[in-house]
Amino acid sequence: MLYLRMFISMAISFYTSRIVLQALGVSDYGIYNLVGGIVVLVNMLSSALNGATSRFLTYALGLHDDDTLRRTFSTALIIHCGLALLFFFVAETVGLWFVNTQLVIPIDRMVAANWVYQSAIISTMLGITQVPYNSLITSHERFGIFAVIDILNSCLKLGIAFVVLYSLKDHLVLYSILYAIVAITIMLYYRYYCIKHFPESRFQRVLDKSLLPEMLKFSGWNLFGNVSLTASQQGLNIILNWFFGTIINAAAGVALQVQAILYAFIGNISAAFRPQVIKEYAVENYERVNYLIDFGAKLSSFFTLLISIPIILKMDFLIPLWLENVPEGTIIICQLLLVMNFFNSFNPLPYAAITATGKVKIVNMICGTINLLQIPLIYILLRLTHSYIYAYILNIGLPICTGIAYLVILKLYMKEFQLQCFIIKNILLMTLIGLITLGICYYLNRILTNQWIAIFVILLTSTILTSLMVYFGVIDAKMRKNINKVIKKRIIRE
Repeated sequence: MLYLRMFISMAISFYTSRIVLQALGVSDYGIYNLVGGIVVLVNMLSSALNGATSRFLTYALGLHDDDTLRRTFSTALIIHCGLALLFFFVAETVGLWFVNTQLVIPIDRMVAANWVYQSAIISTMLGITQVPYNSLITSHERFGIFAVIDILNSCLKLGIAFVVLYSLKDHLVLYSILYAIVAITIMLYYRYYCIKHFPESRFQRVLDKSLLPEMLKFSGWNLFGNVSLTASQQGLNIILNWFFGTIINAAAGVALQVQAILYAFIGNISAAFRPQVIKEYAVENYERVNYLIDFGAKLSSFFTLLISIPIILKMDFLIPLWLENVPEGTIIICQLLLVMNFFNSFNPLPYAAITATGKVKIVNMICGTINLLQIPLIYILLRLTHSYIYAYILNIGLPICTGIAYLVILKLYMKEFQLQCFIIKNILLMTLIGLITLGICYYLNRILTNQWIAIFVILLTSTILTSLMVYFGVIDAKMRKNINKVIKKRIIRE
């Protein structure tokens, strides 16, 4: 039921993107993605901060000490309020100067661009302060509420898309303001839910001075790693704007929307495993930690392949069905970002295990540096080739490099981690399965002339092939036994 609600939310989000692009037009959509795209990227940042904060809250829950839990939550909230103020200062000084002097935006749309920017700042600040509340929901493993609110969020965004489409006001300004209002409404509901269900979420002016240095150190390094990731993605957007203008920003915006919607589904799978990884590490049950990392990564990459292969192969047919006006470059950028999603699917749980150790300095130094190095490399590549395609091909290397760093560092901190097994049974085997399935489905796509029949055949073939190869070639006897139990329970229940 949880995943059904998520699929419904995905369908609504895709349709909303169509209406928004129709309402704004290609150029204004590009401006929104460039200037207001900070909201999407800070959502990624908030998700990462959520993982870091939930680590402390999950530990406190494991202690069954209500006082420790309250102090941990209040300390986390104070830290995030400080981060929100720091973000506001930087955004209204350096950020404001950059938007008005360095970006390639038509002169007659600068006022609208500033409305977009200010709306993004407000929703982003509140989003940062929202992190402890979302972390608390994650730590209590109440994932159902995320799916329900996600559908509500998607419906509200669809509603504002139609309001903007038929409005006589400036569509870009109106959309940015209404989008911020929806974001704030959703945040307020999450806070209400937490206060109603979790007594520890009622803020107290308590700053745990013994916990503060550890949380600041942990959150500081985690923040560096994730700010660098956000900077690399927004840096790519800005460099594309310098070279190609807002039209390619529109294409990148559509592609990022597709990637974010699909990755949200995969991210929810990892999120379900993350608290268990931390709890099992806390009691030194390393065998269970290995099992959770292994099984979670297999599940994430499996569903990524199931969703991505048919979409990648039929992108040139599906995108025009979805959008009336397809910005130049949308199809190839979407395809490359979905490949990037696949390699990203292996990373969340090894990183969750690293956060469980509390030793995040080295991993964030290394991965943060990798993220930041991407910006000058992409700039040099575009100067040499003048092709945005190569920039996105280079972008695929980002999760691969950070993934290697995660695995090596996890092995350094947790000797019991089965590094070789993870590389062979997860990364290499799942990549091979993906290539085999992609090759067979590509051949079918070439010989089938009817597009709808091709979609059906590719979807059926990729699902059967991937499922069989994973079931018999990737998962071990223990996992097969657990899967068989779940299937039998479902059959008996029905």
